[in-house]
Amino acid sequence: MSQPTYRVDVSKEQFVFSAAHFITFAGDICERIHGHNYGVRASVEGPLDENRYVVDFIALRDAVLEQTQALDHHVILPSDHAEIRIRSDDKETTAKFRDRRWVFPNEDCVILPVINTTAEEIARVIAERVRDKTKSQFGDALNWIEVAVDENQGQWGVCRLPWK
Repeated sequence: MSQPTYRVDVSKEQFVFSAAHFITFAGDICERIHGHNYGVRASVEGPLDENRYVVDFIALRDAVLEQTQALDHHVILPSDHAEIRIRSDDKETTAKFRDRRWVFPNEDCVILPVINTTAEEIARVIAERVRDKTKSQFGDALNWIEVAVDENQGQWGVCRLPWK
């Protein structure tokens, strides 16, 4: 007989961030800069601990909230895109794609280690950062972490990562 599995999901009203971005697709098409009111939910799966829960809801909530707050009211830019070049000096961040150029105050930008600033890639970064932030507290017993990012009220990008 197989053992039951358990999962904790957190999806809070405050897991919302408003941010601007643009992506490229179909090889050479670059969207206009635009924004979303993103929503986030996070899940972890693992066995019950001695307290009979998977993880502390509050600790998971706080780790996700830290990430959503860090992205809120920023322009999200990709560091790893083959053709989008990001350069920062002491005051401004410049993004270039072919003959297009955007300039932002440094404090208005978050540069993520992604190829494209899609909901799926943002979900991966949040999942990695939440896992890194909570690993010492939650230990190694969990199986996976999953983060979902909703960019348009029902259009979710989801990333599941192994916990270990």
